[in-house]
Amino acid sequence: MTNNNAELLERLEAMERKLDELSSVREIERLQQRYLRDLSDRNWEGLSEAYAEDAICDIRQHGRQQGRESIKAMISSDLAPVVKSRDAYMLSSPDITVDGDTAYGEFVWHRFVCEFRTSFGMMRVWGPWSEGIYKVHYRRIDGEWKISDLWTRVIRPDHDDEVAELPEGAVIGELDRTRV
Repeated sequence: MTNNNAELLERLEAMERKLDELSSVREIERLQQRYLRDLSDRNWEGLSEAYAEDAICDIRQHGRQQGRESIKAMISSDLAPVVKSRDAYMLSSPDITVDGDTAYGEFVWHRFVCEFRTSFGMMRVWGPWSEGIYKVHYRRIDGEWKISDLWTRVIRPDHDDEVAELPEGAVIGELDRTRV
């Protein structure tokens, strides 16, 4: 093979890697969008199908789950019975790095809360929101991207860690009158 052919082959292989990386990023974005759409639609089965069989899932105060069956059980016991409002979710700021059949991505998600449970039933109020972050590892399994490790927390306006430290009976976001 001549030097020109070797250079051409090298360039072609580099272009194939780049094309695979770009199409993988797009497939991962679609996977994450479907995940959020399933969350918004309360499609719990679809949500769990986004995970690899041996995946790890750490969602806020629901604890760390390992394995799709454990994740499905947590969704059934913790999320499905209590998440009834018609909130909307949106992803932004994707940052995805692909390395062969593995990838890592971070996304900002926004939750637009519209219904609140009160002693009189559900009350609809437009406007409240929260912002969180997803840190996700992915693995390509039989040609399909799956979530292999997902970690998410609310970071604004009230960080999950701050909410977890509130004393019983405290109001989230209540003004600390001792500092005024």
